Amino acid sequence: MTQDISDTVYSTRSKALLGLVTQLTALGAQNDLDLPRITVIGNQSAGKSSVVEAISGITVPRDPGTCTRCPMECRLHSSSHGWSCRISIRYEYGHDGRRLREVTEKVFIGKIINKSQVELALRRAQFAVLNPDVPFEKVLAASAAELKGMTSPKSMPFSQNVVCVDLEGPDLTDLSFIDLPGLIQNAEPKVVQLVEDMVISHIKGDCIILVAIPMTDDIENQKALRLASQADRDGRRTIGVLTKPDMLGTGSTKAAQLWLDVIDGRRHPLVLGYYCTLQPNDDQRSAGIEHSTAREGETKFFETTAPWCQSTNPSNFGTHNLVSTLSKLLVQVIDRRLPGIREDASKQLSECREALTRVAPPISEEPATYMLSLITSFCADFQTLVRGNAESAELIRQHRQTFRKFKFAIRKTAPSFVPFESSHPMTNFYNCLDDEENDPVAKVSALAKSAMNLTQVRRHIDQSLTRELPNNVPYESKASLIVRFQTTWPEAVDECFEAVEAATLKVLQNMIERYFGRFNLLQSHIRTLITTLMDEHKEKCQTMLNATLATERMPYTQNDHYLESTTQGWLDKYRAIRSGNLVEDCPDPQTNDADSISASFSGFDPNPNTTGGRTSDSSGQTPFSFAGLHTPLESPLSSSSSTSSTSNRSSSTFTFAPSTRPSQTLPFPFGAPPPSNGSTSSSWTQPSPVSANTAKPSSNAAHVKKPSTTSAETKTTEQIDDKALLEAISLLVKAGVPIASLSPTDIVGKLAPSDEFEKELKVMAEVRGYFQVAYKRMIDNIPRFIDLLFVRELGKTLQPFLISKFSLGTSSANERCEKYLGEDPHTVAKREELLARRKRLESVRRELDEYSLRV
Repeated sequence: MTQDISDTVYSTRSKALLGLVTQLTALGAQNDLDLPRITVIGNQSAGKSSVVEAISGITVPRDPGTCTRCPMECRLHSSSHGWSCRISIRYEYGHDGRRLREVTEKVFIGKIINKSQVELALRRAQFAVLNPDVPFEKVLAASAAELKGMTSPKSMPFSQNVVCVDLEGPDLTDLSFIDLPGLIQNAEPKVVQLVEDMVISHIKGDCIILVAIPMTDDIENQKALRLASQADRDGRRTIGVLTKPDMLGTGSTKAAQLWLDVIDGRRHPLVLGYYCTLQPNDDQRSAGIEHSTAREGETKFFETTAPWCQSTNPSNFGTHNLVSTLSKLLVQVIDRRLPGIREDASKQLSECREALTRVAPPISEEPATYMLSLITSFCADFQTLVRGNAESAELIRQHRQTFRKFKFAIRKTAPSFVPFESSHPMTNFYNCLDDEENDPVAKVSALAKSAMNLTQVRRHIDQSLTRELPNNVPYESKASLIVRFQTTWPEAVDECFEAVEAATLKVLQNMIERYFGRFNLLQSHIRTLITTLMDEHKEKCQTMLNATLATERMPYTQNDHYLESTTQGWLDKYRAIRSGNLVEDCPDPQTNDADSISASFSGFDPNPNTTGGRTSDSSGQTPFSFAGLHTPLESPLSSSSSTSSTSNRSSSTFTFAPSTRPSQTLPFPFGAPPPSNGSTSSSWTQPSPVSANTAKPSSNAAHVKKPSTTSAETKTTEQIDDKALLEAISLLVKAGVPIASLSPTDIVGKLAPSDEFEKELKVMAEVRGYFQVAYKRMIDNIPRFIDLLFVRELGKTLQPFLISKFSLGTSSANERCEKYLGEDPHTVAKREELLARRKRLESVRRELDEYSLRV
């Protein structure tokens, strides 16, 4: 009957499928894929070995207690040739119990044609598995008794490596199954758990679980069946094999009936059901009963013995029915799962290859050559960050932010002066000129920090006097005020440099991890070397920064124009504030909200056009008005002349207090030369007076304060006769006096009596003006020196420095570099594991592809 099946197409396909799974298992595919299989489990002495013998037709070792101490895989192949057996050992685990990266299957005994030799061969194979240090040759030459004497303390009690038995013969059915050690109870807990874990690991997934259940014990006591139900909760993969039915005595009618209920599915039902087998007893085995004779006796027993002969499922009795069912089930499972196995193999291979791309490949070059390549790439990338481009702006962006903070820190040190005596109430104003009015850092209250007033400045000047002539201000008095606002500059410079150093070091540390992270010793050494090089450049750069700070403590500039214009601007502002002609809407120093501030003034557009640091309206008019006039004077000069005149000087913008006198017709426009015919008449007439609504300042404008009658300058301004003033100006122009570049304010200021604190006001203005010169130098020079002498120099010298430190190019370079290129053991292990897995999965996929071509 077996031969008939073997000749069918079904048999051919079954052989191909079982052969495919056998080959995949030999490749170690079970480490990655869930391969269909049959696993035989059972409690110790449950008759499991007898079932294995009945299925395979061979005799397996039997000893008191536990006999099977490692898995045994039986691979049966029907064949028209004579019976033969080959035994191999598949190594899946190391001595430490961990899975090996590469599964190997070694032939232990090439070919056995005598069934009587199989039992001893299996003993030797199991001994070799449990004693891997003993050579095969010595094990193969030992008898059963000698094997017992060769055991040592190093022998393992159990092993997960597999003894593989390949059987061929005309009486065999194509089938493959794994026989596991029996579950034990009376042993060390560690050994009990080891066997249980082995069983659990084998019965997961697409596994048909064959549970040997002795009929001499209650089914509820079977631990093997309990483990199977935990792995197969729906009972769809489990087959119960009932053993020892002949050991139920004639008086055990009730027990036999209960077992019949199990077989017929009335108790403890399983989807695949239960099978009952009868195996030879010890006496029959000792007498050497033939396999065919045993099967005939089994058939007769079930056909004639009650209650088995009364079963409604006669096909569930006998080894032949069991083997036939197992073969069909296994082939069905393999056939159903094959597309999924192929898909899983391809998916896992792709994932493995992708994972390998994230692990550095092994070094195939000479150590020195590899080190040079690594250092060159590392330094080139850092140079790109130092130079900066659209793709590599991280470092430069951080440095720019640091330099901006440095600029703010220096600007906040601007000296604060108030143009009033100690006894005079303080008037709040912005500590900046018009050119900085949009800078929130610069546009702060002059009273936001400790300020010097005129009385204190006068006292300071008096204390500095030595041999000066009268009305001369000592240089030292100005120099000491200048140095005073620089006291926190060294701290600001240090903070700036430290921030740049920290940002640069952080970038380098990240790059070191990326380039050298796989080499622990090299990574540590590179960090140390780079820190050393950074310290060298830091020291040189710090020397230059200290020198820069030292030079700033010696006031000097050749930027005469900027110093003069800025000084004049501050002098004008201090005078205007002191005279009461300029009142800025400056918030309380505690709030200092720069966004709510406006520098608009009465009598002109609160949002004027700006030329240089001077303000003008769209028509080119300067925003000044004289007493008695309600509109600004319109200059008849060309726009270019007017702009040039006003833009070369930064002056404060303010208005004189308006008068209630009626408007007048002026004899000629201010600043125009007299007619060539000597006539003083002019076709120009006074513009119409501005309405009250137009003259009214906006809510955002600076307030015009009525000057105090105690101010000499204000009283002079109030007493000025506009007509007389313009007649005087006309005569000056007629006389050829070059006053076209002077504003009415300048002329009035020059004619008005001097302020008693004029000298102190000038000192304030000069010190405040010089701060702007020094401030602009500092916020440019310090960042430039840090960038040039530290950042750029570091990028420039990094590669030659590292090359010299590793002695690259010398005869000892390879030996020296080899020590640093030792990889982290975890990285090596991970790469080797991935490489082995890739190789295994590639072999699996190749085997699957070849199978597809064959069928």
